[in-house]
Amino acid sequence: MRQTGSNRLGDISVHYVSVMARTLEQQGLDSSRWLSRFRVSRNLLTTPDARISIPRFMRMGHAAIQLTGNPALGLIFGGNTRLTDLGMPGIAGACAPTLGESLSTLIAFERLTSYNSRGRSSMERGTDGALIASFYSISPYNSYNCFVVDAILSGWVQFLRHLSPAPVTPLAVDIEYTAPVDAAAYAGWFGCPVNFEAPANRIELPESITTIPGNLAQPALFRQTRAQCEAALQQYQWGRTTAQRVKEEITPLMRGVAPEMEEIALRLGTTEWGLRRALTREGTRYRDLLDSVRSELASDYVRETPLSLTDIADLLGFANPSAFQKAFRRWYGCSPGDYRRLGGAGA
Repeated sequence: MRQTGSNRLGDISVHYVSVMARTLEQQGLDSSRWLSRFRVSRNLLTTPDARISIPRFMRMGHAAIQLTGNPALGLIFGGNTRLTDLGMPGIAGACAPTLGESLSTLIAFERLTSYNSRGRSSMERGTDGALIASFYSISPYNSYNCFVVDAILSGWVQFLRHLSPAPVTPLAVDIEYTAPVDAAAYAGWFGCPVNFEAPANRIELPESITTIPGNLAQPALFRQTRAQCEAALQQYQWGRTTAQRVKEEITPLMRGVAPEMEEIALRLGTTEWGLRRALTREGTRYRDLLDSVRSELASDYVRETPLSLTDIADLLGFANPSAFQKAFRRWYGCSPGDYRRLGGAGA
């Protein structure tokens, strides 16, 4: 999985940038200047496995909204998402025997096209048998990350609409952020009630989805493409050191309180003693990795997002902004405010 640069907050395939460029073109706008503004070349868009950081993608989405003047542009983006824009998980899901398995496949292999360090998408059954697909977004919310929520949820529904022999209408859509001025556009696009300020971002689908065959269902090809996705995911996992795996587990748990070593060990299927021994063999310690994750997240939050320094301090588990400022100076040799003004070049 090739990247254009590391970012602790996560990354996303340039396939999605292509969807955004296509969306702008459909709105009668030239996407070339927009791409240049964010240093994305046409060559990069055709590079296999290329990615950009999620914060960069959010900034591109925000800029696209400003260009079009449409706050609900994420819904149009989702509607413009094709099966091939979803990479190998999209191809595998398209071949699945049922629509339910199509979406579960897309979500199961999400890591092959995007990585959100703060959480993962999931799919589960509701108490009434309905299928619930949930998307975790970087928070707190602002005009940048609302676009991503809109794009992903509508993209999932559009994926099913591409494959379904009959219209697909969710039972309900839940969105965490506050209702926008054009809230009615959301109910119109999804064709169902949309609940804002909900506890999670999710779509609820009727139980019948689990039995409806898709238009492109092909069991033999599904087994083949799913196996390819599993191999790609396994290859990624095998290539990581224990320290890298620990840092990847720490990151989504860094929400105001730093996770204890025992919790990380359990998530990795080992004991605290076993994890400490493995890290010692690699020449590092848990507290050093914890500090490293904090410093990397601090850099990305300050440089890549519009979050206030107080919010960032809270997210990283500092007792107060002053403690965060002190730690930031130790990491980067300057204040977070100067670091932000200099675009991350102040260290």
